[in-house]
Parts: sequence; C-alpha cells; structure tokens
Amino acid sequence: MTAFDQQELTSCLSDVLLTKDNHDLLDEDLITYLVGMICDGDTVTLEEVAQSTIDEDSGIYEAIGPFLESSGCGQQLILKACQAVQDLAKQSSGSLSSSAAKNSTASRLEARKLRQGIVSMSSDLDRKTQEEEEANRFLWGADSGVVAFINEQRDAHDSTISAKERRKQRQELEKARREYQTKVEAMEREEAKEGGNAVVSAMVLPDYSTGRNEKDIHCRNVGISLDNGRILLENANLKFAHQRRYGLVGKNGIGKTTLLKAIASMEIEGFPRHHRVLHVRQEVKSAGTEKSVLDSVVESDAERNALLVKEKEILSRLEGAAGDKKDLSDDVFGANGQGASCSIMTKREQLNQRLATDDDAAFNQDIKELDKVYARLNQLSSDSAESRAAQILSGLQFTPEMQAGPTSALSGGWRMRVSLAASLFIEPDLLLLDEPTNHLDLEAVLWLESYLCEYKHTVVVVSHDRSFLNEVCTDIIEFKDKSLTYYKGNYDVYVRTADEAIKNQMRVYQAYQDKRAHMMEFIEKFRANAKRASIVQSRIKAVEKMDLEAPDKVEIEPVWRFSIPNPEPLGRPIIAIDDVSFDYKPAQRDVSDYILQKVNFGIDLDSRIGILGANGAGKSTLLNLVSDKLQPLSGNVSRNGRLRIGIFTQHSADKFDLHISAVENMLNLFPNAADQEMRSFLGKFQIQGDEAIKPMIMLSGGQKSRVAFAALSYQRPHVIIMDEPTNHLDMESIDALVEAVKDFKGGLMVVSHDQYFITNTCRDLWVVGGGKATRFRGNFDDYKKETLTRTAKRVAQSVKSLSSINNN
Repeated sequence: MTAFDQQELTSCLSDVLLTKDNHDLLDEDLITYLVGMICDGDTVTLEEVAQSTIDEDSGIYEAIGPFLESSGCGQQLILKACQAVQDLAKQSSGSLSSSAAKNSTASRLEARKLRQGIVSMSSDLDRKTQEEEEANRFLWGADSGVVAFINEQRDAHDSTISAKERRKQRQELEKARREYQTKVEAMEREEAKEGGNAVVSAMVLPDYSTGRNEKDIHCRNVGISLDNGRILLENANLKFAHQRRYGLVGKNGIGKTTLLKAIASMEIEGFPRHHRVLHVRQEVKSAGTEKSVLDSVVESDAERNALLVKEKEILSRLEGAAGDKKDLSDDVFGANGQGASCSIMTKREQLNQRLATDDDAAFNQDIKELDKVYARLNQLSSDSAESRAAQILSGLQFTPEMQAGPTSALSGGWRMRVSLAASLFIEPDLLLLDEPTNHLDLEAVLWLESYLCEYKHTVVVVSHDRSFLNEVCTDIIEFKDKSLTYYKGNYDVYVRTADEAIKNQMRVYQAYQDKRAHMMEFIEKFRANAKRASIVQSRIKAVEKMDLEAPDKVEIEPVWRFSIPNPEPLGRPIIAIDDVSFDYKPAQRDVSDYILQKVNFGIDLDSRIGILGANGAGKSTLLNLVSDKLQPLSGNVSRNGRLRIGIFTQHSADKFDLHISAVENMLNLFPNAADQEMRSFLGKFQIQGDEAIKPMIMLSGGQKSRVAFAALSYQRPHVIIMDEPTNHLDMESIDALVEAVKDFKGGLMVVSHDQYFITNTCRDLWVVGGGKATRFRGNFDDYKKETLTRTAKRVAQSVKSLSSINNN
C-alpha cells in the first residue's frame, strides 16, 4: 500500500480550497487536518483514490465531504477538491509504476549477466516442442474442458443442495425478479399515464346523469385479482355510508392499495358513477413546475377547471349572439365578458333577470346552461378557492413564501404535501388516503386529524399510525382472508371487538369439542352393548349432524416479538452536547440565524427522549450531530470512548442488496461474524430456513423490516437513535418495535410523527425550533393542544394575508 506525499497533498488541496472566494470558510489548519486524515491510510488509500470514480459515493468524498460541508463548502467545490486529489493520486501511482518498471528491467539485465557463460541444464529440460505441449493438453483434458468439468463435479459433490433444488431456487429467483420488474414497470406506466408533473392522482369525472344521487355506496359480490391470477378479494361487500370515516386495516401486501386504486378508477362493477372519487397515493413522483404551489392546488380540481372552460365557451357564444344587446356584455357579464368582478350568486341572479325579459330561444338555452354551470361552481365553493387552498397549505406547514414559490423548488416530501393539499381542496365525495402521514411532521399530522374530523364527505384511510386512526375513524374495515369485515368505532374499539369475537368463537368451538367428546365417550363405551344399540346409533347420527354444523376452528396467529440485547454499563457522560451551534450555510447567515444555536443536551443509558418540532427546524440535524455524522461549528460533543450507537430510520430496510440473501447482507455489515452464528441470530427474528438464504428480493416487506431489526440488535448498541422508524412498517412490526424498545436497557433518542410510538417509548419531550432545543414541561397531550392552537393562528394569519393581497 502506497501513501500520499503530505507536502504534495497540502499544496494540491490549498490550490483548490484556499482561494479568495473561500477565505472566510477555510484556513490552513483545516487543510492540515484533512491531509493528516487522508495520509493515515485508515480512511482511503492512494490506489483506491486513483482507481475510483469521483462522485458522492466515492471513498475520498466520504472522507472529506462531511468536514467541508460543515464548513459551508458547496458540492461542486467538494467534487473539485476530490478530483484534484485523484489527479495527484494517478500522477503518484504512475511515477511509482515507472520507477518499479525500471528497477525490474535492471534486475533482469543483472541476472542475465550472471548467467552468461554458465551451462543451464534446467532451461534445456524445461524446453518443450509445440507437439509435446499439445500432447500434454490432450493428456490432462485442458483442451476439451475436462478439467473444468471435473472441478464442477467436485463442487457438486461437496454441496449439500441437490441439482433439482438449485434449479428450483434459480427458477423462484427469476420469477421474483420478473414480478419485481413488472411492479416497477406498472408504476412507471401509471406515472406516465397521469403525467410527470401531476400534482394529484387523476380523478375520473363523475356522471351526474346516472343513479338517483344517493350518497351512500354499496357494491355486492366484489372481486379483485392481480394480473398473475392471484385473488385478493372474493364475493365481498363494499359499503360506505355518507360522512363516515373508515380505516382500512390489514397486513402489508394483502391488497389495500390495490383496492383503493380499483375504487378510484371505477373498475369495480356496480360502483355508482355520480360520485367524485379521489385516491391520494403514498408516493407521487412529480417533477414539479414553475407554477406556484398555491396555483397548483387551486388548478388541481379537474371538474372545476372543466366548468370554467365551459363557462368561457358559453360566454363567448352569448357575446357573439348578443350583437346589439351590448348591455348584456357590460351590465350582466362585466366589461371583460367573463364577469370577473361578480360573485357566482350575483351572476345567477342577473341570468334569471335576463331570462325573464328575452324571448330568443337559443340565447335563453345558453343562459340556462350557464346557470347550471354557475350552480355547480357554487356547490364547489369556487368563489373561495384561493382562501381555502391557502388555509389547507398553511395547515400542512407551508409558509406564505413557500405557497408563492414554484413546486419545482420543493423536495419530494413537500411535493407529497402539495398532492395531499390538492386532494383536500377538491373535496371529493369519497376521499381515499393511502398512508397520508408518511411525509408529514407531527404538527401537520395533528392539523390533518382535526381537518378530517370536520370533513363533510366520506373518507377511507390506510395508515399504520394507531393514534391517527383513533382520532379520525368512525369505522374500521378489516381486510383479511379475501373478505372485508366492518366494525363500528375507532381502531382501539376494533381491536377490543375483534379480540372479543375471537374469544367467543373459541368458546363456541370448545363447547362443540366438549359436547362431541362426551357423546363419543358414550358411543365408545356402549358400542358393543346390544341393549343400548338404538341409543348408540342415535348418538352417532347426532355426532354426524354436529360435525356438519360444526363451527370453524379458530386459528390464532402467534404474536411476534424480538429483543435488543442490553449493553454493558458505561461511565458518565455517555453523550454530552455543550453550547453546540451549527448551520449548513454559515458563511451566508448571521450566528443568530443558525439552525441550531448554543444547544445543551445530554443522553444517558436511562434516557428516553422524543424530539418534536416542525420540518426543517433541525431535528435530524441534531441527530446527526449526536451520531457524529456532522461536526459542530462551535461548542463540543463529547462521547464515551466505548460508546456504540445504533441507528434505525425509515430507510433502514432499503439499505440491503436485494439480490443477495439476508445472511449475506448481515455478513457484509458484520464481516467478523460466522455464517452459522448469523443464521442462528436471524432465526430469532423468524428469518430462518429458506428465508435466510434466498435473495431478499423474494422476501415480503415485513420480513425485510425484521432483517433491519436484526441488524440493529446485532450491534448491541448503548444508545439507539431513530428517525421516523415507523414509516413503511405494519402494525405488527410497530408493536414488536415498541415492546423491544421498552425492554431495552440503554439510551433512546427518537424523531417520529407517530403519536402511539412517541407516547409508549419516550418519557422526556424536547422541542427543536427557532435555533433552540428546549425541554417541554408537560405531557404529550399538552403539546398537542399547544401545537393545534399555534397552527390555527398561523392558518388564520395566512388567509388574512391572502385576503389583503387580493383586495389590493
């Protein structure tokens, strides 16, 4: 292994980083620190840098990137510095190779001189003719692949898996890959169909000429199946009562999202067509446009847009037909012919006045059509469109500046909020929400709860957030065994009712078993007794009748739990944060505007800390400072030298290579572990047998989460840091994680919007915002009340600001 020359590396980095533009960000001390870190050989070697591709994933970028980012350097400058280091590495490795080649040539010449004049018998003995070499290749089977065949046979003999099983595994793997690719392609086709810049999922426009305008929905014998023939729903009843709010629950992969898509696209036979139905998906891959966020939400209502276009067309015809009736243009529809200054109700009144005085049939027919348009626009509250959109956006934590900015400037999570805001703005008759809280912070979740509780139409929600379902839902629909079962009440009521129903079924089944056993005992005892033959035959017939009417055996699914090994004790302090300040752009901001300012914080092995605050307040930044992913600009972060930190995020299950097995992934993460040890450890998480050795692409979402739990547990951490850990987990996995964290005898620091998870795992609440991190004096319910009050004030202020702008 070859190391960098420190002097050359210092000169190289200084030329790139110590320029006039960067003199406020960097100094010679930082350059010296970076040079020492690179040259010690532990982070990256000269050969690795010379052969790597320079990007954000390269070794040199990971070595120096975080330090330069914390100093305020942009990505382009960091990449430029990495490229300069690589150029130096290539130059150094090239000169070393040239020097080595010269030394090798000199050695060969010296050896040749020594051998001159000496008779070398070995060279004569080793020399073979071409015919002899070909004969040897034929003799040993090298020319016909015999050697390779023998090696394959030897490997097959050593393997414990039969050739038939290997072929079966390859076929299953190929099938799983095809299914995975089919899903990806289907998602891409759906995105292309709806448009890359779609703010919200496409809505099928309602047909008001069908049905009797009934508000309840009831479809019988509903069946749904996938393209591969798998049946998800069979002979089920689908029913939604007006103004009820339903929670759709079931295991991951059972078909909840597929059912919502089928409802939204009107694919279910017998579904009424006069309802406005809208499905808000978990992910919307919108590229964004230069249109403002507020305008994007206002223009998202397809029916309102169609009505406005129709209004414009009718007004154009009326203007053309009016001719000498110029008073219609000026007095009824406004000077610009579109009545921009009139409210919808005023327009309808003026239209009715015109109908009473005009006898032109075609003209009057257009006026009647226009009145229908205005009547529907009035039902859609078209006049208050902007204020309603601003109110919804403010509730979802959009500042006035963000509302006025383009959607292309937003991240994926904020674009999902735009999609959710557009759906709430449209106010469909049936609103289908698929994991709506995944991209929201706690403040937005609390506002959404209060908004949906006042929603005037029907709502169906798929969510893993138990507290959200408890607050919002009036009914629960259980999707299980290809059928839908309806329960009155919220999620907690559903759990109690379902448990009681299972207990009742068990009691009925046990009573049947006891009665049958008693009768069979009598039959067996007196079967050979001639005097009681008639009674025995009567009992046999009774048992046969009982068996025909026997209740189903109750299958109770085992509750899965796992544990995190408790760490050995450590002396204090475990983690101490003293007067820490940090910002991603320190050169462009005053110290008083930093995202974190003079934060004081501490974590011990008995800490249970929940971090609360709005998105962008600095919660994840604080976690990164604690976990040493970021370095403070000022202050100090102290950690115990023997401290092990375990990190679990919403993307923990996505970090695995899906084309290799769970065992191989774990061995890649922990290379010092033995294969059999890792298999046994994964078995504790019910990843055993074929599941442990098959590629992870073939595992379900819940199984992948269990592998992520195993990776966390194997670290034996002293402190666990969690950033939105419940996203993409099902209820069972969340319950298992909650129980494991409760039993864990180490420190915990959590950022989560899941109220159930926070209240069941955290004792102390800290609020991050305004550059500060302060302990909240109160419980979680107190924080909810304070947050809702603060959000209501902000929403009112946003609507007021918009009104003043429109009036001016």
